[in-house]
Amino acid sequence: MRAIVYHGRGSSPEKVDWLVEPLRGLGYEVVAPSIRDVADAYEIGLSSLPVGVAAGHSMGGTAALLLAARNPGKVGCVVSVAGPVDRRLQLRWLEGKGDRLSKRLAHELAALGSQLDETSPSRYIGQGMPPVLYIRGDRDDVVPRAHVDVLIGLADKFGFHVDVVEIAGMGHTPKTDEEREKVAKVIANFVEKYAGRS
Repeated sequence: MRAIVYHGRGSSPEKVDWLVEPLRGLGYEVVAPSIRDVADAYEIGLSSLPVGVAAGHSMGGTAALLLAARNPGKVGCVVSVAGPVDRRLQLRWLEGKGDRLSKRLAHELAALGSQLDETSPSRYIGQGMPPVLYIRGDRDDVVPRAHVDVLIGLADKFGFHVDVVEIAGMGHTPKTDEEREKVAKVIANFVEKYAGRS
């Protein structure tokens, strides 16, 4: 049983141990590559297929969704923690915020040009999408809840299962032991129920 876990932008595999450990605890062999961007993560992920679980945080959550969406039948389930589902929507959100970090992130996304659409899971999600667990903090000010609405709309249209879990008080990343424990428990329960055995 294999799983692939992607870290977020400006992070590293070591910083998503809270995402890796619940999968290892279920007996998965976890591949946690160092990635630069969504396109890079996708290409790395192709060499790991098939996997029982594709998981990721933020940008990594986008990559996990993209890997599953573009490779029907090769991913057992997806765990996306605060991953943008529609990267154009994310760009518009960041452009409207006005703070320095949001402006910098918006500039980086805008610079991707057509690659922004090519790496947006919402463009590829369709028939054959595996079950998805989407976790977010209700205080996430980096990725808006609107991405959940996009994902649920696609699930209704194409008939795949989505569990959405909002962690009260959590921001964009689980930081406290309590938040990490909640996230780990939710992941373990979901994966045990829905993951394909690869």
